Amino acid sequence: MRAKIYQSGRFICEIEGRPGETLLRGISRAGLFLDAPCGGEGRCGKCKVGIGPGSQEVLACQTHISKDMEISLPGLNYTQHEPLILNSQFPILNSLGVAIDIGTTTIAAYLIALETGERLAAVSSINPQRTYGADVISRIRHCAENGHKALTELIRGHLAALTMQMCAAANVGYENIKIISIAANTIMQHLAAGYSPVSMGKAPFTPVSLFGEETALWEGFPAASGARIYYTPAIAAYIGGDITAGLLASGLWDDSQLTTHNSQLSERINARLPGLITPHSDGGCALYLDIGTNGEIVLLKDGIYYCCAAAAGPAFEGAEIEMGMAAVEGAISRIEWDGETSGLKLTVIGDVPPVGICGSGLIDVLAVMLETGVLDETGRLDNNSQYTIHSSQLPGLPDIYITAQDVRKLQLAKAAIAAGIQTLLHHAGITESGISRLILAGGFGSYLDKYSAAAIGLFPESLLPVTHVLGNTAGEGAALALCSEAVRQTMEDIRSRCRYIELSSSRVFNEQFIEQMTF
Repeated sequence: MRAKIYQSGRFICEIEGRPGETLLRGISRAGLFLDAPCGGEGRCGKCKVGIGPGSQEVLACQTHISKDMEISLPGLNYTQHEPLILNSQFPILNSLGVAIDIGTTTIAAYLIALETGERLAAVSSINPQRTYGADVISRIRHCAENGHKALTELIRGHLAALTMQMCAAANVGYENIKIISIAANTIMQHLAAGYSPVSMGKAPFTPVSLFGEETALWEGFPAASGARIYYTPAIAAYIGGDITAGLLASGLWDDSQLTTHNSQLSERINARLPGLITPHSDGGCALYLDIGTNGEIVLLKDGIYYCCAAAAGPAFEGAEIEMGMAAVEGAISRIEWDGETSGLKLTVIGDVPPVGICGSGLIDVLAVMLETGVLDETGRLDNNSQYTIHSSQLPGLPDIYITAQDVRKLQLAKAAIAAGIQTLLHHAGITESGISRLILAGGFGSYLDKYSAAAIGLFPESLLPVTHVLGNTAGEGAALALCSEAVRQTMEDIRSRCRYIELSSSRVFNEQFIEQMTF
């Protein structure tokens, strides 16, 4: 029994049915992306496909190949974007590296010239493991029930494909790739390394490894013979190497040791991230937020990194929101209120008609609803069960709206982040007035409007004057680690000075979570 897969009327491939395998798993096995934030449990309703000539809609996660079938996938395949060439003057290069930031939702990769540290090409994509669930808990659950082999093979094959794309775009041979550097949360690093993440799914949340070492590269990756792979050091099960890499790239470290090893490192960081402040040496306290499916928060005070992971869930990534989606073409990414014409001004990724709304747009619409009185501080919608964001005038395209249930999920996610901040302030013995720098990091932080975020109470409004949006600092840290042993030593130093606060058992967090529920 076989299924022929079509997309936008074009034949893509044919897959063979396997005993007990759903269409979702078969489509994923074929290298195609179909969004399934609930991990294939039939709850989110977002893995709809068409079957047969009439394209009868079914959920791919609940449907098996029971006979020869024709399957129509919705829209385009957003698994990856075309590589971006960052340097058109390609010298003869003998030593290349690949820096990779594996996020739960998205992946960013960079091709690096090791001699100069220069980026030659970059590519981003949706993490194909998303078909096994939008959050790490869903993926851990799948590994507990089925093993981790499928997720490991999926991410390794995808990283290889991204690397080949960058090499082709830069017109260089992959046989010159000598080292790969990966920054990711601890669960994603486990799956890339071939370790089971199951032990992190229950107390005492013990990882197999906290990484920080360089090892032999796995077979099948397009690289030179004998190539190595370096995993940035993780702090705990839910504070990964992406955070140590991000703290380094954000300048939140004492640069005295690094200056001894490499006097040009600070200049390289500032050149790579324009506008970045110099290494943290002003004696003040700094707050670092990486907001995504797992909200990591770090507070630096007197050389100690107080850190925690706030279980915000996947709402800020658009998952489990009725009209939510990842930040891909067709997603509303920005919403502004035009008070003069009493309308909403929308920004849509790809400048196409909208088909959904991603996390940054969701935060914007909450801020607009609060500003206009549609939403009160308790999270109650004014006389409606939903709020219309966009009424579609085109056949086949949906209206975009946010429901009362969506608001509640976002409210819970916002409260978790805000309560995490207050908990770290408590442990450090300071108030928000003692913060001299707030850094919004991560891919989501790149698109986030800081004024909207403060308006809904994601972080205190008093911190707006010292807030800096730095984007993908984890990827930048991974890139720097390729070229400098001093960077790796500094990441280890950062890890050694981290003090992890477990929120699930924190009385302060539980009290603050209730208090931070209001907008």
